[in-house]
Amino acid sequence: MSENKELQGKVALVTGASRGIGRATAIKLAQNGANLILISRTIETLSELAKLIQDKYQVEVTTAAIDISKENAVEELSKVVAKVGRVDILVNNAGICNLSKEFVDVAEDIWSQTFDTNVFGLVRASKVVVPYLKQQHSGKIVNISSLASEVGGIATSADYVASKGAVLSLSKSLARELAPYGVNVNTIAPGFVKTDMTEHMPINVNKIPLRHVAEPEDIAFSSNHTNRA
Repeated sequence: MSENKELQGKVALVTGASRGIGRATAIKLAQNGANLILISRTIETLSELAKLIQDKYQVEVTTAAIDISKENAVEELSKVVAKVGRVDILVNNAGICNLSKEFVDVAEDIWSQTFDTNVFGLVRASKVVVPYLKQQHSGKIVNISSLASEVGGIATSADYVASKGAVLSLSKSLARELAPYGVNVNTIAPGFVKTDMTEHMPINVNKIPLRHVAEPEDIAFSSNHTNRA
């Protein structure tokens, strides 16, 4: 894909940006000229990614170690975005996943942990960004759901499946609410992707129509094109 800089001057915020789909998405957005706000629970990997992106694409990169699963994430993220001054694109990518377990074996604290990141993390980041998008009467939100929400999961537990179903429903609600402000909300629902999350999953490629597991860059390509601003 050529670097056409169609997002020159835009600011994109990516949660869970340190690895996998988040990392690939950040790089793809930078290739297209977007300045970045990258969020993850730890700063070390983000700092390495920021240097790589700045050296190669000459865009501005702001990083912050914020655990989006915590209630104080709204306050912390609000400060970061306020310093940058604007945001045009939000990619709600942060997520956790447990390998497949029987429903009765998934403890209640695991349900809470999964929803705190996969659902309430999305809610918290969106609460920070939505006022900027409404004021600007423009912008994009891309939420990363999962094919698991459509098929009931293959190698994942019910807590993950339910959380990604909630992401899909939340996206529809946000899309309806924000459409009058010129803000688009979309959901990407990947199947199996080569990430740390899927590394130990029992994946049968013969059951995948294309007979191979997707790369993070495949999802980043979709996310970037959905995010045209």
